[in-house]
Amino acid sequence: MKQTVYLQFLPEYDAYGISDEKIAELRAQNIIPLIELQPADYQQLAGSRPAPQKPTVAFLLGREKNCYTIDMPYAKAIAQSGVNIRFLTYDDNLAQLNGVDGLILPGGSFNSPNEFYTDPFKTTEDKPGSRSYAYITSIKQAEREEMPILGICAGAQMLGGMHGMKMYRNLKEYTQTSLEHKTKELEAHQVLIYPNTPLANILAAGYIETNSRHKEAMLPNDEISDLKIYAATPDATPEAWGNEEKNILCIQWHPEDFAAQGDEKMQKIYNWLADKALEYKQARPTRQISEKKKFFSR
Repeated sequence: MKQTVYLQFLPEYDAYGISDEKIAELRAQNIIPLIELQPADYQQLAGSRPAPQKPTVAFLLGREKNCYTIDMPYAKAIAQSGVNIRFLTYDDNLAQLNGVDGLILPGGSFNSPNEFYTDPFKTTEDKPGSRSYAYITSIKQAEREEMPILGICAGAQMLGGMHGMKMYRNLKEYTQTSLEHKTKELEAHQVLIYPNTPLANILAAGYIETNSRHKEAMLPNDEISDLKIYAATPDATPEAWGNEEKNILCIQWHPEDFAAQGDEKMQKIYNWLADKALEYKQARPTRQISEKKKFFSR
């Protein structure tokens, strides 16, 4: 059984969230929680509630001391794109993904699968219920259903790794870079946007100043993947990659930090997903008929 439940604002974290205790209580009753923002929260974040015909985008929640959470900048940037938001937990993410039109994979601190790295010497376990496992299974289901995906920071890295790109565990240890890639500065370094890429079309810019909050990074080699690099820092560290045909966009920095402060250029990254999700939603009836025809023609 499914039941709609709402996130609550948690001022101590400047985030919206729901407690592990509440999720456990629902699961004990065999209830799958369909987690949403309250109408008043949309009003506060974006000035209005999304219209019913707008697409629904799923967001894989982060963690904050026994709570599932979404930080305020993410909530504001996504709400400002005009979509309905459904939130995913780590045990029920696949059921919660049913019927949505797009997926956002946020950043966060957790272990990526060992095989993603250039030095696979550490043992990691991606067990059901873990954050890493939720990312992997969510990506697989979203790609199976051909829905658009936006990955941010660690979410972008997970997508890259699952498509064959490789990662440094620590840029400072494995490269000679002089850039600081892990800093709290809002404008940490410049990023060159490669011309004739989807990101260049989205941002209409040749370069931008971004924040940078990561020590892990993708290698500057997209020949081993169907994802292509769209942008890089002056030290050649990839800052964006994706697959235009599959509607996958990966961003290493945090555009929501800018978008939440009114930066229209950075907001366009979240608007891109909203637009692609709307296209996906509008094409769904045709796609379902096509799938039925495939099934009955076997």
